[in-house]
Amino acid sequence: MKLWGEIMNPIRINLTLGLAWLLLGMLLGEHMGRSGDHAQMPTHAHIMLLGGVLSISWAVIYKVFDIPAGLLAWIQTGFHHVSAAVMITALYMLYGHLAEEAALGPVLGISAIGAVVSVLLVLVQTLRARL
Repeated sequence: MKLWGEIMNPIRINLTLGLAWLLLGMLLGEHMGRSGDHAQMPTHAHIMLLGGVLSISWAVIYKVFDIPAGLLAWIQTGFHHVSAAVMITALYMLYGHLAEEAALGPVLGISAIGAVVSVLLVLVQTLRARL
C-alpha cells in the first residue's frame, strides 16, 4: 500500500487538477454552445488555459526537470491552484453579472499576482534543476 506522500505530490496534483479544469472548461463551453449565450467566454478561456493547460504544463515541467516535491514545489502548486480558483470564480461572477466590477477588481488583481508568483516559482525551480 502506498503512503499518501507517495501518491499525492505536486506532479499528480497538477495533472489531476489540470484535467479537472479542462473538463469544467469543456462543460462550460458546451453550455455556452447549447444556450447561445457566450458571455462567459473569458471565464471559459481562463479555465482552459490558466486552470487546465498551465496545470498540466507544471506537471510535465516537474517531471521533465525531475524537480523534487520540496517546499517550493508545494508552495508553487498551492499558489497556482488557489489563484486559478479565485480568478475563475471572480470572472464567472463578473461575466454572469453576479457582482459589480468594482468589488471584483481587487480580487482579480490579487489572484493575477498569485498566478504570476506561481510562474516565477516554476522559473526558479527550473533554473535550479539539473538536466
